[in-house]
Amino acid sequence: MRRSVAGAVLTAVLVALAACSAPPSVGGPRIEVTEEPSGVWEPVHLRLVSLPPGGRVTVRASARPATPPGAKPDTWSSQAVYVVPSTGVVDLDREVPVEAPFAGADGMGLFWSLRSDQGAEATSPQQWGGATVTVDLDAIVDGRRVAARRLHRIGLSSVAPSRAVFDDGITGDYFQPASAVGALRPAVLVFDGTEPDVQTGVLAASTLSAMGYPALALSTYGSAGQLGPVRTLPAERVVAALNWLRSQPGVDARRVFVFGTSRGAQLALWTAVAHPELVYGAIAPAGTTGLVCPSPVPGPAVTVGGAWVPCVSGTREVTPAAVLSLDRISGPVVLGCAGQDEQLGNGCRWLEAAAGVRPARGGDAYVRAPRATHTFYLPPYTPLDLPPAPQAQPTEDARVALWSAIGRALNVRGP
Repeated sequence: MRRSVAGAVLTAVLVALAACSAPPSVGGPRIEVTEEPSGVWEPVHLRLVSLPPGGRVTVRASARPATPPGAKPDTWSSQAVYVVPSTGVVDLDREVPVEAPFAGADGMGLFWSLRSDQGAEATSPQQWGGATVTVDLDAIVDGRRVAARRLHRIGLSSVAPSRAVFDDGITGDYFQPASAVGALRPAVLVFDGTEPDVQTGVLAASTLSAMGYPALALSTYGSAGQLGPVRTLPAERVVAALNWLRSQPGVDARRVFVFGTSRGAQLALWTAVAHPELVYGAIAPAGTTGLVCPSPVPGPAVTVGGAWVPCVSGTREVTPAAVLSLDRISGPVVLGCAGQDEQLGNGCRWLEAAAGVRPARGGDAYVRAPRATHTFYLPPYTPLDLPPAPQAQPTEDARVALWSAIGRALNVRGP
């Protein structure tokens, strides 16, 4: 993913942090980093240099993310062991560890494999996305620390501020990039609140804003974004949100995308298909590619003027006829499926059916992750909602692939 944080914002953060971060030593073993500070949503590139060749070095990472008031502080840690090559340089992007909680060369492995010393789960998007996290790195050779480096992973709340929206019958959170100057930018309508108490839409919208794209996280089912007894989305609310987003300063009204994950994926695809005059492209991983009626209480998934929009009953029967008319979407489509999806076991069948209806064209990306689990749609590089091994690494790898595809799709220019 390209680096897209506003220079002024990141520079200000760097100045503020400089006083509490000692510079690395200029001679002897040391840890070099290409980005400091860096955004929590983007990778960093680490090298250990001037190490004794032929031996082993253990690289340890530790972090103490912000905790809610009254909660006990917790330390999160990970480590990997590398054989030092003849050059004395260990490039974490290229070297394969001999011992690690991940396999293969992975420069961000020490970050997403962080685990709580108290056994806590990484389930808070604010803690592992919104808040800035300090990560301490140590290089250990023969039981002795030979190098150390402190890194700052800047949280989304620092670079992607939001404002509440209560206009035109819609409610949500609007994230306008701090660098919203110059050329018009594609914008994204994100369906939020499609699962009870899960704010992944806000996390996605703030990540998109940090990448440089205006994003509106729409409270899909009401003012609080919560599901009612009937999970029905009035199309008028979506149209109002699209028109509101298209009217915002700096937004390229010809390149507005919709974004939905899990149950929100079908809502994003339906919106793009039903309103090609308002929507350019669609991002819809980890869900069905057809409109499925809510269950267990039968009802419409979407209404127009109070009338039902036709939807299929259940997710088991996957046929081309059940797939939405995705060829109506003029811009890029990004889909994804997880082979180990615990919520939608046949997600890859839905994706393959969609590929039959709309074979991938320029800008499209169909991410197939046979060993990943449901939450592969979350932004990468943190332990947020990662499953335990052995699914952790393929899920993280799928996150990297998916969000790289999202970044490429948003850069595809329309007519």
